[in-house]
Amino acid sequence: MMKLERIIAEIEKTKDTISKQQARLRELEAQKTEVENLHIVQMVRALRMTPAELSVFLQGKPDNAPAATTGRLFSRQEDTENE
Repeated sequence: MMKLERIIAEIEKTKDTISKQQARLRELEAQKTEVENLHIVQMVRALRMTPAELSVFLQGKPDNAPAATTGRLFSRQEDTENE
């Protein structure tokens, strides 16, 4: 029985260690997310855009360009640059 009791004690100790490590992992992942979000906020603030300008920027459309012609405008510019 002594051997069985040692094994059970080791199992409990290992479960406790795993539980602590999982909690630490969750803390680190939360810290990572917080730092990433802070970095994103700093980059956005550095652009000094209004919320409307930021929205257009994030949609990937140039100012005042209709969505249907956006791709054609860029491809023409690339073609003329290579010539």
